[in-house]
Amino acid sequence: MADGLEVLTDKEIKLECIRLAVEFAGEYTRIDPLLKAQQYFEWVMNEQNSLRKSTKTSKNKDKV
Repeated sequence: MADGLEVLTDKEIKLECIRLAVEFAGEYTRIDPLLKAQQYFEWVMNEQNSLRKSTKTSKNKDKV
C-alpha cells in the first residue's frame, strides 16, 4: 500500500476496493463482489469527498 506521500493509481485503488468488498462483505455480496467494489471506488473517487471540504469544515469550527 502507499506510504504517506505516494499517489495511488486508479488500478491500485480498484484492487483495494475489491479486496475490501471480498474481505469484509457478507456471504451474499461475496458471490458477486464487483458491484460493492464499484460502489466503494465511486465513493472514494467522488470529488465531494476531497480534502478541501474537510479543510473548510475545520476552518468553520475554529470560528465557533
